[in-house]
Amino acid sequence: MATEKIGLYVHAPFCVKKCSYCAFNSVEKPRDTSGMCTALSTEFIRRTQQPDLEYQTFYAGGGTPTLLPPEFWKRMIDMVRAPWLKEVTIETNPAVLDAIDYSSLHIAGFNRISVGVQSFCDKNLKLLGRRHTAEEARETLQLISRTGFKNISLDLMYGLPGQTPEHQKNDIIEALSFMPQHISTYDLTLEPGTPMGNRGEKASEDQCAEMYHQIHEILTANGYVHYEVSSYALEDKYRSMHNSSYWDRTSYIGIGPSAHSFSGTKRSWNIPGIPEYESALLKGELPEDSSEEITDENAVNEILSIGFRNTNGVDLNELDKFGFRLDPTDLLHTGLIEQKGDFLVPDEKGMLFADLLALKASELLEKTSGV
Repeated sequence: MATEKIGLYVHAPFCVKKCSYCAFNSVEKPRDTSGMCTALSTEFIRRTQQPDLEYQTFYAGGGTPTLLPPEFWKRMIDMVRAPWLKEVTIETNPAVLDAIDYSSLHIAGFNRISVGVQSFCDKNLKLLGRRHTAEEARETLQLISRTGFKNISLDLMYGLPGQTPEHQKNDIIEALSFMPQHISTYDLTLEPGTPMGNRGEKASEDQCAEMYHQIHEILTANGYVHYEVSSYALEDKYRSMHNSSYWDRTSYIGIGPSAHSFSGTKRSWNIPGIPEYESALLKGELPEDSSEEITDENAVNEILSIGFRNTNGVDLNELDKFGFRLDPTDLLHTGLIEQKGDFLVPDEKGMLFADLLALKASELLEKTSGV
């Protein structure tokens, strides 16, 4: 039987404190995390022990997965460690661990770390509900760079209420002083039910667009490749393999509360509630909450929405495999994309308008006769 290349995602739902903008499934860390560690390990064993799967990437996200002990993560990585496991990432937040812990994570098998800095301005960190200070963020980045990690990603956020392009420029310049191999920049999303979402406060649309273009201009001038709307890599080899696999529609298995899995034809997701998640596994059940079969039309719309967000673009031949044809003439007239062979590739501005391009493209789709 042919082997299938696949990704692994493990969701650790604990944080030191819930941030004001966050809608992810996370709660404040309890004193005892052993129940969650046991549950994650149990699901992991049941879902991953298949000989026909080659795990290419392992991504520990959350929450703040570094709140779980390094020895726990080492056991997880050891269960799937193989020559083809290329990228092993863990997310962290500043002021969570010390040098010994970060070194232990590197020894455990993580070769990439993503640090949620968000801003180097204390006022903005307080607005976001972040627990760390700007100085703690600086100290954490310096610390990690000394503990073996050679592939460090740094997260920044923009579009905050009261934030000006000049303020945001200061964040970018300071981020560059650490020369991380990867930088992710996220436009603040006002999520319903979050404190910031309920207040509805955000920088204006024009300011957000100005900040987006400013990020692109500064980072590309300093050697970073803008390969996805929010993602910049210092070299191509530092592109996030795990996230890129989502954009390529590669299959992946999600472990943990609310984690999603994708097989190519089916998407499923786990129970979000932590007690219910742990209880299901104690009963010997898989904690799946629900699932959906992906129709050809669903698949094509996913290809469009994802493709216009990154420089791989949309493969017209891929649309044809699902029984759809797209005449790109009207899309090319927008000046936001160009055609490169059988691919429609967005430029910097085009990625910013990815949703509109995908909507327009979906309206132009034609069902291939005979399919």
